[in-house]
Amino acid sequence: MNLVLLLVVISQVCLGACAWLSPECLRWFASHFLARADALDAARAVAERRLQYWRNELGLDRELHPDEARSAIPQFARR
Repeated sequence: MNLVLLLVVISQVCLGACAWLSPECLRWFASHFLARADALDAARAVAERRLQYWRNELGLDRELHPDEARSAIPQFARR
């Protein structure tokens, strides 16, 4: 049997026994995982705001007129 799999099974049994014997331990696990999920959501929101800021700063969200769009293509093709 794979030693890593055995370690995972043993750790799950220990965590399950602790949670079953102590509701306080179960509350700690729940708060720990919920706090981690909240932190990940906050990090995604910050990354999205940062991306939106740079899009606005560089003017990537603005609408191009048909003349501007056509004139930009040959400039990039010549380089």
